Amino acid sequence: MKRLLAVAFLCAFSGACTDDHGKGALHAAVSRCFARYPFKKGTAYVRFSCIAGAHFRYGPDTIGTNYDLLSQVDMASLRIGLDVDTGTLSVPEAETALHWVTTKAQNQAIQRSNDGHPVKMQTRG
Repeated sequence: MKRLLAVAFLCAFSGACTDDHGKGALHAAVSRCFARYPFKKGTAYVRFSCIAGAHFRYGPDTIGTNYDLLSQVDMASLRIGLDVDTGTLSVPEAETALHWVTTKAQNQAIQRSNDGHPVKMQTRG
């Protein structure tokens, strides 16, 4: 359920779930990543690498004004994927970490829209 919410959030956050100017193609590319690579030990990093590659390939013109935040979420996801694959994090721990990262980005995107000032996402230490 958490994964489904994260996918829905990323689609809404990135604006990638509506089909205009390549956004439908981006959504399809990201969906293929989810279908091909299950979120489990041994495939976590390649899954997030696939998603980050799709975001990079379609770029800020397709994703929109919060591309920088989505890129930071991608980088955090890659790190989390490595931690799952090496056994440093369990899948439930990784889901919690991903939830924290996406919630932080969502809050910063909301703050941006409310005050009109760009906000840099800070990562947990």
